[in-house]
Amino acid sequence: MPNNRFKQVISNHSYRRLWGIGIVSSTMRWMETVAIGIFVFELTGSPFWVALVGFLRMLPSFLLGPMIGLISDRVNRKKMIGVTFGILAAVYAVMAFLLVSDQIELWHVCLVATVAGIMWATDFPVRRAMIGDAVGESGISTAIGIDQASGNFARVIGPLGAGAFLASIGVEAAYITGAVLFSLGSILAFSLPSSKVANQIASNSAGYFANLSEGLKHVKADTIIVVTLIITVVMNIFGFPYQHMVPVIGAETLKVGPLLIGVLLAVEGVGATLGSLLIALSAQPRRYTKIYSIGSVLFLTAILLFSLSPSFLIALPILLIGGFSMSGFATMQSVIVITSTPAEIRGRVLGVLASSVGTGPFGALLVGVLATWWGANNAVTAIAVAGLTFTLIALVVWPSYFRSTVTERTIRTTDN
Repeated sequence: MPNNRFKQVISNHSYRRLWGIGIVSSTMRWMETVAIGIFVFELTGSPFWVALVGFLRMLPSFLLGPMIGLISDRVNRKKMIGVTFGILAAVYAVMAFLLVSDQIELWHVCLVATVAGIMWATDFPVRRAMIGDAVGESGISTAIGIDQASGNFARVIGPLGAGAFLASIGVEAAYITGAVLFSLGSILAFSLPSSKVANQIASNSAGYFANLSEGLKHVKADTIIVVTLIITVVMNIFGFPYQHMVPVIGAETLKVGPLLIGVLLAVEGVGATLGSLLIALSAQPRRYTKIYSIGSVLFLTAILLFSLSPSFLIALPILLIGGFSMSGFATMQSVIVITSTPAEIRGRVLGVLASSVGTGPFGALLVGVLATWWGANNAVTAIAVAGLTFTLIALVVWPSYFRSTVTERTIRTTDN
């Protein structure tokens, strides 16, 4: 059965293109995360500025997620992705020119981080909604699992590429690569066939606020989505911002250079890739919320242990385990929301998810301020402890979440 689902998903032409677009986006996101983190730290010597650039990259998802989700329910989604990637290709080409011509300034980096964040805010409400349209509910866990596995493998390629570029050519090589890859992503998007579901949704003539209200009403009525969003917010404020401090911890505490800093995040990507592949091949609906909950708790525990690591060799296996655990959270996050939402409002509900993911900028600022006061290691320790506490509280307050299945959600939706 798992092999049949895998073959069915992979043989879907639309899915393969969407999968390729995801690989392009993930590779560049992680390459830029490491490259810009190291570059800004070398430029300013300040962990706060490193965190601030991360804040600017993630803020658009928080501010614009529901709006982008609603727009994606009313326009041609493939054109939306194609134009988005075309803009990113142009912006990265300009950034590469500024670096090569030695005209780069810190405000350029901040501006490009913001523009990139606006473009990347389309991933959850647009591309993942299209994946749901393409494969249907029967193949969604496999499709998202494969997509997440390749995205996590990009966490290997991206950081390693960034470390190698900074150790040899320079940060401009990362932006030149981005311009090429995003051009490829734009071509893939425009080559997608038109979706009947998207066309039907686009014909909806209801007003903006009525449509947005419908999506928010669905979220509020489903406890499973509510708890999923709560844990998403906790993870993005108190979990993932640790990544902005990896370049600082690597340089100051672990005493390694750009290449080995890239290896640290790449190892996390290896673990995440293995975990996502396992989920894609074996996850069953009755285990979705369990995988999500356990993965979240173990990932936060790994971050805590990483912050206490005295050496590079000890940090490596911890981040490998952390990446494996994180795949449970990252893969099931979209699967739970997609399987809990009717196709006609999926974009706007995924937009609410994107907004929850977009709370990460506040975590980036928080960890940056704490790192300025207490040091990067202590800052990561503090946010990891807070994240574990809030996640466990949510699971204690809503114990039924841990036992929920797709069947139970479907019955509740029908009854309503």
